[in-house]
Amino acid sequence: MNKNEKRGNYLNSALAAAVLAATATVFTAPVNAQTLTSNSTGTNGGHYYSFWKDSGDASFTLHSGGRYASEWNTSTNNWVGGKGWNPGGAKVVNYEGYYGVSNSQNSYLALYGWTKNPLIEYYIIESYGSYNPSSCSGGTNYGSFQSDGATYNVRRCQRVQQPSIEGTATFYQYFSVRSPKKGFGQISGTINVGNHFNYWASQGLNLGSHDYMVLATEGYRSTGSSDISVTEGSAGGSSSGSSSGGGSSSSGSSSSSSGGNGGAITVRARGTNGDERISLNVGGSAVASWTLSTSYQNYTYTGGATGDIQVEYTNDASGRDVILDYVQVNGETRQAEDMEYNTATYANGECGGGSFSETMHCSGVIGFGETSDCFSGSCSGGSSTSSSGGGSSSSSSSGGSSSGGGSCSGYVGITFDDGPGNYTNTLINALKTNNLTPVTWFVQGQYIQGNSAAAQQLMSVGEIQNHSWNHPDMTSYSYAQVVDQISRTTQAIRGAGAPAPTLYRPPYGNNTSAIRQAAQNQGLRYITWDVDSKDWDGASSAQIAAAAGQMQNGQVILMHDHDYHTRTINAIPAIASGLRAKGLCAGRIDPNTGRAVAPAGGSSSSSSGGSTTSSSSGGSSSSSSGGSSSGSSSSGGTGGSCVCNWWGTNYPVCANSSGWGWENGQSCIGAQTCNSGGGGGVVCN
Repeated sequence: MNKNEKRGNYLNSALAAAVLAATATVFTAPVNAQTLTSNSTGTNGGHYYSFWKDSGDASFTLHSGGRYASEWNTSTNNWVGGKGWNPGGAKVVNYEGYYGVSNSQNSYLALYGWTKNPLIEYYIIESYGSYNPSSCSGGTNYGSFQSDGATYNVRRCQRVQQPSIEGTATFYQYFSVRSPKKGFGQISGTINVGNHFNYWASQGLNLGSHDYMVLATEGYRSTGSSDISVTEGSAGGSSSGSSSGGGSSSSGSSSSSSGGNGGAITVRARGTNGDERISLNVGGSAVASWTLSTSYQNYTYTGGATGDIQVEYTNDASGRDVILDYVQVNGETRQAEDMEYNTATYANGECGGGSFSETMHCSGVIGFGETSDCFSGSCSGGSSTSSSGGGSSSSSSSGGSSSGGGSCSGYVGITFDDGPGNYTNTLINALKTNNLTPVTWFVQGQYIQGNSAAAQQLMSVGEIQNHSWNHPDMTSYSYAQVVDQISRTTQAIRGAGAPAPTLYRPPYGNNTSAIRQAAQNQGLRYITWDVDSKDWDGASSAQIAAAAGQMQNGQVILMHDHDYHTRTINAIPAIASGLRAKGLCAGRIDPNTGRAVAPAGGSSSSSSGGSTTSSSSGGSSSSSSGGSSSGSSSSGGTGGSCVCNWWGTNYPVCANSSGWGWENGQSCIGAQTCNSGGGGGVVCN
C-alpha cells in the first residue's frame, strides 16, 4: 500500500470513527476555551465540532463561536478536526485565521462533510501542503468551474469497504480543489457551498441528506498548527461570479469581497466583533451589503450605480463597532477620517456628534461624496474637485490627517510599548492633536486584559499588537514558556474587543529560536525596530524627537507608553512637525513585510531603510536595534497572470523589481523572494 493510499484510509477511518462515536460522546462544551487531547464530537459555541487522532500529542482547542485551534507534530500519525454544522448544507461559509504549515508538510484545510442516501464523503479543498487529497488512483475528473474568485477542479474517487459514518461501506468521494490554492500563515476566504453542490449535480454527482459539515484541519505525519474561525454568511453570488474570500459575503451578485476597483466602488473595513453588517448606499439606494470579519478586508461593488455614496452600519449592539478605513471610487481613495458627514460616530455625548472619524459606534452612515467627485484632483473620471458644504454628504479632506491627502512621500511606523497605563489618554490626545496617526501599540497582556475601554481608545488611533504578558526577559525561556506569554496576551487582546494581533515584539528585543518559532506558530510576525528613541534610557524630549527625525520611509521607531510618559508625550509635537517637513506620514506596519506602509495598506514608495523583521519562515534577517535590511533578492518577476501567494494574501509579481517592490501604483514581490518565503509561492492561472 503506497503512502497516499494509506493516508486516505487513515483519514476516512478518522472521520468515520469520530461520527460513529458521536452518539456516545456528544456533549456541550463550556463557553471558555477547552483543549481536547482525546477523540470527541459535540457542540461548542453554537457550532458542531469533531476531533479525532490515532496517536500522539495532537491537541484541539475549542474557543467561543466558530473558532478552534490545533497543534500537532510527528508524534501523531494522523489527526483531523474542525468546527461547522450538523446537518450541513448549501451555506455560505466564511473562514479566517492562521494555517501554520508549509509546502513540505502533509496537511490540508478544507470544508468537509457527509451525506446519506446516497452515502457521499465530500471535500472543498482550500489549501494543502505536500499532498493533494484528491490524488486517488482510478479517480474520474469532472472538469472545473469558477467560484469565489478561483477555479475549482472537480474529481470523484471511490472507497471500497472502508470506514464511513454508516460503518464499513463502499462509497464515492467528491472533491473540489481550489486553484490557485490558498497559501499558509494568515488565511481567509469564503466558500459558497451551493455553487459546488450545483456544479456537482450538473455532472451527475448527486448528494443525499446532509450529515455534519466542518471547516477542517488535517495532518498526516507532519508538524503544524492552526487557529481558524468559521461563520455562516449571507447567500449571494453564483458560480460564474467573482466573489472571493476575505471572511465575509456579499448580498448580491454585483458585489464581491475581492480587491480591485476600476469603475467599481471598494469599501475597506473591519468589525470589532466579527458579525457587524454594513451596506453600501449609492444614490439613496442600498446596492450591496456585507458581514465583516475582525480583520480588514476589501469589499467591492461592481454594479455601476451613480450618485451620493454612503456606507451604513446597520446592526449596532453591545460589543460591536465598525472601523471603516476608506472607500475607493473614481480612481481615488477617500479616507473615512477625512469625511465630514458622519452620523455613526459617538462624540460629544451623542451618536452623530462628531466628524472625521473611521470608527462607527452607532447605526448610521459616513458620507463619501458623489461617485463623480474628485477630491484629490487626479481621478480616473476626470471630474473636478468637490468640497463639502450644506447638507450633502460629500466632503473634502479635513487637511489634518497624517494618513490622508497626497502630501506623503513615505510612511513610518510610530510604535509604543508596555501600555496601556495611566498616561495613555494623554498620549492619545497628543497624537490626535498633532495628527500623528495611525500608531501601533505593543501592549502587555496583564494591562489590556478585561480593559475594553482602553482597547477602544487605543484602536481610535491605531492597531493593538502583542508585547508579551508581563514583560519578562525571555532570553532563557523555553518554547513552551514563550508560547504561554504570547498566547495569553493574544487572548487578552481579543477578549478586550480588539482583533487578533498579527505582530509580536518581544521585551527588550529578545531574539532566540524559541521566541521566533513560538511567534510563527502563534500566527504572529516577529518584529523589533529600526530606530530606538531611548526614551527608556532617560532621553530628553528633544533627543527623542531627534531620534524620530532619523527615520526613513518604511522604518519603525521604538517608544513607550507605560513608564516613560512625560518626555515621550512632550516630544510628540516636534516628532510630528519633523516628519511632515520630510514628507513622511505615520503608517501602519504591514504584517506581510514588517515595513511601515500607507494606512490603506499600500506603500508610497520602496523603503530606503532597513527592515526590522524577519519572515516567519526564516527567509530574511532581523535587527533588534535597527539598521539592517531584510528580505532576499530575486532575479526579477514573472508578471503575466501569475500572483505571489504570500501567507494567504495575493500580491502582483514584480516585473522589474527584486524582493519587495512598488510597480504600477501597488506593492509587488519578486518571484524568487516569493518562492523562498514559504508562504505559498508564485501561482499562475
